[in-house]
Amino acid sequence: MASYIRAASLGGFEELVRSYGINPIEILKQVGILPSLLRDPDSFIHYDHYLSLLENAAIRCQEECFGLKLGASQNISTIGLIGVYMSRQATILDALSVAQKYVYLHAEGIVFHVSQVNAQLCKLTFVRLSEYYTEVPQKSQLAICLVANILKDLIGPVWHAEKIRLKQHAPKQPKVFTVHFGCEVQFETDEDALYFPASFLTHKPYAFNEDLVDQLIVQQLETQSSTKGDDDSALIESSVRMLLATGDCSIENIALCMGMHPKKLQRLLKMQGTTYRDLLENVRKKEAVRMIDSGNVSLTDLALQLGYAELSIFSRNFKHWFGMSPSEWREKHKPALVH
Repeated sequence: MASYIRAASLGGFEELVRSYGINPIEILKQVGILPSLLRDPDSFIHYDHYLSLLENAAIRCQEECFGLKLGASQNISTIGLIGVYMSRQATILDALSVAQKYVYLHAEGIVFHVSQVNAQLCKLTFVRLSEYYTEVPQKSQLAICLVANILKDLIGPVWHAEKIRLKQHAPKQPKVFTVHFGCEVQFETDEDALYFPASFLTHKPYAFNEDLVDQLIVQQLETQSSTKGDDDSALIESSVRMLLATGDCSIENIALCMGMHPKKLQRLLKMQGTTYRDLLENVRKKEAVRMIDSGNVSLTDLALQLGYAELSIFSRNFKHWFGMSPSEWREKHKPALVH
């Protein structure tokens, strides 16, 4: 089954490539990615194209640390409102559990597993970087760098990694990695993993910078300039959209993401003449049409991304909404996709 990622995973890509005097549009087109997709962080990109893009960009820019440098420009804001949701959890372990449920949608290659090495040490192992037939050092660098930055945002100034282990061959300038991560970095190992003190797992997320929360919310709203209604309505819809694929899209978790009590959210929706159930259905309808019309997501993947356990359930609901199956809709609207 094909894998897709959010275009937000390429945040900072064009700027970084241009800094080397290279035209990023040429590289994007070369691997089959429409440059316009990068304008919408919630659009989907085929994962194989994404991997090719990172490796080709490293070659074109003659930069063996391309993934590391791209990851350095990304942080918790890269994953949007899910970052706010993580920050509202009781502990860092809970926040990582939330990320494990969601992160496959953001980028297949940064799916990870957290385990305890001993009483003092934990490791976060990336479990899907080795499934590809070719080495993907740039993706490995980006994945570990992004997760390290997210942990830094969540844990605060005391955050530090104990060591980093990478499968890739040792670069010509290994000190670049050591300086960036501030810890020992080992190459040509049997895993892509980040080791850190186990004590961090019980920490409450750092007194989360409310300015950053506001920034995340504003970014999400700005990408939906066509959304009608007030900011509260847009933010609720954004939260639903971001949590659909996690399996945790309950009114309680949406309220948590919004920083309010579930009853207050219910009252807010009632004032707007709707219910959470109706809102959830409307978001699913709009997202279903948007993703089908994009033409690059399989129906099975689409159903999972909308929070359905099975394609058959999604297909049945879609036919109830629009009077035709998802396949029929895609076929009917094919001509519109040509222009």
